[in-house]
Amino acid sequence: MPSGNLDIDLSAAPFDRFTTVQRLGADRRGHASEHARHQLYVGRDRETRLNLLVKLATRPGKVYQEDLENEIATLSTINHELPDARYFPILYDHGHRRDGRAYLISTFFDERPLAAAIGTEWVPARLVGHLTTALEIVKAVATLHGVQIFHVDLNPMNILHRVEKGRPIVRLVDFESSYDAARHSSGVFYNPPTTTGYSAPEVSQQAPTARADVFSLGAVLYTMLAGYHWASSGDPHARIEADRDLDAELKGILLRAVAFSPADRHGSAAEFGTALAGYLEGIWPGRGW
Repeated sequence: MPSGNLDIDLSAAPFDRFTTVQRLGADRRGHASEHARHQLYVGRDRETRLNLLVKLATRPGKVYQEDLENEIATLSTINHELPDARYFPILYDHGHRRDGRAYLISTFFDERPLAAAIGTEWVPARLVGHLTTALEIVKAVATLHGVQIFHVDLNPMNILHRVEKGRPIVRLVDFESSYDAARHSSGVFYNPPTTTGYSAPEVSQQAPTARADVFSLGAVLYTMLAGYHWASSGDPHARIEADRDLDAELKGILLRAVAFSPADRHGSAAEFGTALAGYLEGIWPGRGW
């Protein structure tokens, strides 16, 4: 990993702990690009020899700091409460640079964003693969909900994915928008950045629940199935309702997931997963989904 042509001070924290540093793009690969809220780097740690991810706030403004500090607090809780879970990054270090910008150092996953595997149109032959991947994502989200943390901004860029021996491997990353019920319900400020079409519509007005992530799961699965062409509308419910490629049962499951009112959605990620597993058993029985 090269360290040249980087507009950073490699002798100062957090980069002084690495032998090599490379700027990453939004796809978490070695193609530098700007992000509205943060910059990503990967470095090889001098002591552990591990490749670790560095997330650095783009600027020292209050909003950018609060978002990254929220992610740091959430990852600390996840690592404490779910030490054996492989779905989530491990937080190795965090702090502030001399210019005031917050940073965190965490696991660098080899998996690429789910977005990299999503096409532009329906491919019926991939339906079962998409559904099995969705079920693994649901397991990760349900694990998170078990400690009363809600991601709030699940979308194809912050779900990492690969297939190993025919089975999906899934990681959830980018917890800047996350809601920790124990921390935030006690008065900690919460004003999450969101992604149109993927974040539940109520999260800018009220505290999220598990049903907010159900909305995101429905929108993500629909994107896996139909491609990104719907996303510019920002309304997954309308696009799913109008989609003639969906059969009635799967359409009903997805429409309930992305219902505008939280009360009309599946009650939990696990409930959404049960509905998907039942549908998958119906079209490809006998495999114990």
